[in-house]
Amino acid sequence: MCGIAGMAGGVADTAALARMLAAMRHRGPDDSGMELAGAPDGPRVALGSTRLAIIDLSPAGHMPMGEPESANLVVFNGEVYNFAVLRQELERGGERFRSGTDTEVILKAYRRWGAACVERFRGMFAFAVWDAARGELFLARDRMGKKPLYWHRMASGTFVFASEVRAILASGLVSRQLGADALDSFLFNGFAVSPHTLLADVRSLLPAHWARVAASGELLETGRYWTPRQADGSRAPKLGEQIEETRQHLDDAVRLRMVSDVPLGAFLSGGLDSSAVVALMARAGGDVRTFSIAFEEAGFDESLFSRRVACRFGTRHTEFRVGPGEFSAWLEGALGAMDQPSFDGINTYFVCRAARESGLTVALSGLGADEVFGGYPFFRTVPAMSRLERLLGSVGHQVPRALARFAPKARHNVSGPWKLLELLRHGSREGSGGALLPAYQTAQMLFPRRWRQRLLGPLSHQNWFGLPEDWLRFLDQEGHGAEGPAGISTLALRLFLGERCLRDTDAMSMGVSLEVRAPFTDHAFLESALAIPARLRCQGAPDKPLEWRIVEHWLGSGYVRRRKQGFIFPFARWLRQPSTHALVLDTLADSAAVHRAGLNPAAVAAIAQDYRADASLVPWSRIWSLFTLIWWCSRHRISL
Repeated sequence: MCGIAGMAGGVADTAALARMLAAMRHRGPDDSGMELAGAPDGPRVALGSTRLAIIDLSPAGHMPMGEPESANLVVFNGEVYNFAVLRQELERGGERFRSGTDTEVILKAYRRWGAACVERFRGMFAFAVWDAARGELFLARDRMGKKPLYWHRMASGTFVFASEVRAILASGLVSRQLGADALDSFLFNGFAVSPHTLLADVRSLLPAHWARVAASGELLETGRYWTPRQADGSRAPKLGEQIEETRQHLDDAVRLRMVSDVPLGAFLSGGLDSSAVVALMARAGGDVRTFSIAFEEAGFDESLFSRRVACRFGTRHTEFRVGPGEFSAWLEGALGAMDQPSFDGINTYFVCRAARESGLTVALSGLGADEVFGGYPFFRTVPAMSRLERLLGSVGHQVPRALARFAPKARHNVSGPWKLLELLRHGSREGSGGALLPAYQTAQMLFPRRWRQRLLGPLSHQNWFGLPEDWLRFLDQEGHGAEGPAGISTLALRLFLGERCLRDTDAMSMGVSLEVRAPFTDHAFLESALAIPARLRCQGAPDKPLEWRIVEHWLGSGYVRRRKQGFIFPFARWLRQPSTHALVLDTLADSAAVHRAGLNPAAVAAIAQDYRADASLVPWSRIWSLFTLIWWCSRHRISL
């Protein structure tokens, strides 16, 4: 697990590369390095890496790693979990290895299979290979987008890439200009949706994509190498066989993710997903360490359940109690870990930091199961919203808009069917890029349209879906237009998981030099699970009965099943603590900082005034998202 960076085209700016690596020291505190490649009298390529050593801790794992036989170089962030099997295959073909790393397997695999090597990798990764024979860079990103890869092409033609937006900023080679489209997307979703970032000139390579870049810096070609497919349910499945196959893939996914040369454990909430991961770790044998967060607030605390599971499987369990004091004390670190602002993710920082300080370097997580098995309430609400919108829309678009117009309007939308009214006001008029997309995005909406218009003023593009056109094309390939739970699962996997949860998990975990591995995002497991028709796989949402059928014989009869409970912090209360309350409101009152963040100071002041008068009138997520955006722009000197 590392931070990678590089550039191609023109004269290699090693000073800029050094700044990029320094900005990512938290991603790789164990080692760093840089190398130059390319013709001495032509455009040069520079590659750099910071290393968090996980596999083969010796100097043989140093990066950039070269291959004398081909003169190729690689920098790599992530883990290829099936590297041992691939290594054996390559050795049978005559390859000889100098290290025990998966990094070297990538080098050899690329020389043997070229760009098709990515199709053989089972893991999370973002890497760049300098192909000496072709005189170009090959970049690739894992299937689900667990590891990030950002890029920028300068006016001079130089191509710059890195694992973090902040690293590209640190290079000094990109303008610190806020992107208006991404800002509109942020206020809709609570985060910027790739390939856009909040910087106007920085893009993200999409998940499951690769790119070829010439030594001159020209982006030659991009391609997609994997697409998850939802079963269409047109034929009756042999459900028992499918469950057994999916069960085996999950078992394999956990076992593969237990390979580590450093201390490894698991996050344990006591819920179904994390408990299944811990059960499989215990089944694989060895000393299993588990870690959980406890709260003083009873409605949020799951520690009783995590202790029961830890006792059931004999783990070495650590419990960290978080309250308002710890929240205030660690808030600065959490904000500093944000590579881009997000209204979510800060809870991940706390559990990751506590796990790291307890001695772990790698932690397994139950992340990703909810999107596959229907673990969110929106698996029920979104289809209902979509059906009602289409029913009313069938009698004419003016009818639903009229109904919504006559509904009472509160100053702030806190409770009640405001999202349905928002869909009726605008969804039928705007049309759709898929049957469920308008309803799904409305269900996830952070600020309603009228508040986005007030906050952005003339910058408001009012893209109803809150998504870039690139994403609509990307989703088209994955069947996001499907009806029912299959369509919702596709959207949740790509948007809720990929653009929100996985991105925040990467930033927050690497911010404290912790590697997080998520077996439920394993692509072999996903392919098997998604082959089960979604009407069966997501039935009973959000309580995931099919997932229970898959894992129950591992958890045993003593496991206490309960209603789905998300990993949520009591933010609404903690934000009202004096020190945090003052920090947030002072930031929102800084009109110069608000203006630099592309927002209307008067609109922000109105929201802050209402929050100050009665915090229950304004959703905490809106206050927090505005705060993180303004704070981030000020911290990194970003402005329109």
